[in-house]
Amino acid sequence: RHFTPAMVHLSAGSDLPENYRLFSASKARYTDEAAVAHGVSADLSAVDDGSHGATASAGGHRRLANDGALEELLKLVPELGELVEKATAASSSQEAGPSKELLQPVSQPNFMASSARVQSVVWPALFEPKLLLCAPKSIGQNKIVALTPRGVGAIVPVAQHDDEQVHAETFALDGLNMAGKIAGAAWTQQGLRLITSVGKMLQCDGHSHTDGRWPCQASEHAPLPIPAGSELVAATFKELPEDAKAASTGPLVALVLKNFPNVAVLYRSIDGAWHPEGEVHVPPHSGSRPGLAFDGDDLLITFSSGEVHRRPTTRGTPGFHAMPADGVAREFCSACMAGQGKLLRLALRQSQSSGWGPELITMP
Repeated sequence: RHFTPAMVHLSAGSDLPENYRLFSASKARYTDEAAVAHGVSADLSAVDDGSHGATASAGGHRRLANDGALEELLKLVPELGELVEKATAASSSQEAGPSKELLQPVSQPNFMASSARVQSVVWPALFEPKLLLCAPKSIGQNKIVALTPRGVGAIVPVAQHDDEQVHAETFALDGLNMAGKIAGAAWTQQGLRLITSVGKMLQCDGHSHTDGRWPCQASEHAPLPIPAGSELVAATFKELPEDAKAASTGPLVALVLKNFPNVAVLYRSIDGAWHPEGEVHVPPHSGSRPGLAFDGDDLLITFSSGEVHRRPTTRGTPGFHAMPADGVAREFCSACMAGQGKLLRLALRQSQSSGWGPELITMP
């Protein structure tokens, strides 16, 4: 390249062009806009001895700013990694399909189902029973027992007419102590039979209370064979028939474990020990605690929506009792067969004045 005297300029010369800069190739070169963006107040367009200092200052401030930004980014690396993991998990779940909760159908009343008939019962205050026990036909009493998991109960006569009002007799079970909450029960020819959430069995002899107390004691049957640490969420008991002669017709229990909510395991008592008798499938979406009750050789499974599924334990055809079609929001807890083949349902309904309260429901 050839240079002419016109191309050579001295920094102290008066003929220095306005846009002329001196720079060092070993240092970065920045535009005026970048320098202003980083807070450099010096006028870089003025070329003199001070302009070199301004340029160097701009580069120094920019490097310091970059170093500080890098430190801040490094501090955010763990949080960014967590966000990436969550985003990846969300993407995987969307590819796999909707969650199980989203797939659960919402039960709707069958348009062919009958409307509910709520019996007029004067219940005790602050009473929220979860178990419904129908009296055995052999004692000749058309009554039911409603029980809470803590052992507070009420005896209620079944009304013969829709407009008949009945009163509940309140009682408390004695002898539960540290046996745990009641997971299931049955009203047998000898009295009440209780199964607690930890698998203990108790018997409360007789068919009524005395001055509001119903004494209970440990059952004569062997302990139930449930795994240690397990919890029963539902259970029921079927007694030995009076005319039974064979060992195969011993007492029968149905148990639903919290960790296996879709199976009701059957055990029969033979020669003083419980032996597996089979399993009954519990339909999905029955609720966190389905209601269980025996009706002859059939097992009744009550959904929280009000549906009652009938499952044979020997031979027979499965049955189904539709939920009430009145559209009222209730939490159904249990069901049992009363006299004359009448299915009774126990439900809880919330009212604005008294909170949650029980309802005894029949359907024509």
